Amino acid sequence: MTAPASRPETARPEGWELWFGDAYEIGAEAVRGFARAVRDPHVPYGARGVLPADTPVPVALLAAPMFDAAAALVSRAIPNCNLSRIVHAAQQFTVLRPLRIGQRLGFGARLTSHVVKAGVDILVIDVTAYADGSPHLAAVITLAHSGSAAPEVDLDAVADLIMLTGTGPSDSDAYTAGAD
Repeated sequence: MTAPASRPETARPEGWELWFGDAYEIGAEAVRGFARAVRDPHVPYGARGVLPADTPVPVALLAAPMFDAAAALVSRAIPNCNLSRIVHAAQQFTVLRPLRIGQRLGFGARLTSHVVKAGVDILVIDVTAYADGSPHLAAVITLAHSGSAAPEVDLDAVADLIMLTGTGPSDSDAYTAGAD
């Protein structure tokens, strides 16, 4: 029996509280599936065959692994944090270098702000995706957490009330139901 091939760990850049090296690979089918789901006009998601190497990678494809990194910091910053009590308040992506299919990514994360107002923790977290040792995508993620809210508090309604202008629908229930 042969030993599994080891992959080189990506170098940890300075300045990150958490580093997740070799955490994600941009696969062609992940790009195609995401583009199909969001109807991205820049990706030939409906065509058969292999995606061209120069196919643009939608930056929001990396939202999930970036939020995973942010959640790890939230659980460190708030003792006994209940991650189900987190509301995503805002996000901002900055493309530093284009992403390409086949790249392997590492993620750095750091807590830049943590304030408590009216019993609600508001956290701002920087997350950057690195490929080939260079930063490619930076995100600033703002999350709110209320550990003191009673279980009957409807966090979806709370999210609708704090949603920032331009970041999404003002009533997510109506939006998902297809209402105007």
